[in-house]
Amino acid sequence: MSCDVFLSDRFRQIVRAYPKPLRVEIGKAIDRLQESLGHPHQHAGLGIRKLVKNYFEMRVGLELRLVFKVERNSVTFAVAGTHNEIRKFLKRV
Repeated sequence: MSCDVFLSDRFRQIVRAYPKPLRVEIGKAIDRLQESLGHPHQHAGLGIRKLVKNYFEMRVGLELRLVFKVERNSVTFAVAGTHNEIRKFLKRV
């Protein structure tokens, strides 16, 4: 499955504030997701969970979660944050 991956302006702004080692881990997680799209069995190790509508989350470590929206031929990362920050974001979706 060919699928484009985009990063929203908000997502970029949030991630830029993180220290470089964490930004590297986020990049690796996004790469793993992109490589596994269209291969459902590979998703299991990524910690992907459906949230609401067509929003999903992917964990990076114990604290950080990346939320992305799945559309027909694309995935857009919307926000990154802790469990509580993601809950606040989802109330506005």
